[in-house]
Amino acid sequence: MSSVLVLAAVPIVLAAGLLALMKVPTNIQLTVTETALVIEPQGLDSWWTWRDRIEVPVAAVASIRIGPRTEAPPLPHRRGGLNIDGIITAGPHGNTFWDVRRGDQLLIIKCLPGAEFETLVLQFANPFATLTRTRTVLAHQPQRA
Repeated sequence: MSSVLVLAAVPIVLAAGLLALMKVPTNIQLTVTETALVIEPQGLDSWWTWRDRIEVPVAAVASIRIGPRTEAPPLPHRRGGLNIDGIITAGPHGNTFWDVRRGDQLLIIKCLPGAEFETLVLQFANPFATLTRTRTVLAHQPQRA
């Protein structure tokens, strides 16, 4: 009888563990090179988003700003990524790439037509510092002068 209880508890424990892992903050590295913004989901984020790396050419960046979730593009009815309302939105959803947990102050990167994604919606522990650092580096790029 005790083995039946253990087997019955396994899915519950796995589901609880999965939900706990989804509450872990995003783990994204954003680097600005001479030619591109490089977004690299780290650890579990590469699994949630189904991507290890996204490169957005500097010339394709239209704008970068902080905005609430309500200003991000709506999720399409036919979704391509992971979405559990209010817990995690990750991966490509139509022409938008997401890596967001419960946060509301999000880094929203709009791209010019022809880029892999129209918009990237990313959550950072300190989005204002990330925005300032990214804009500072982009301002010093020869292509943006």
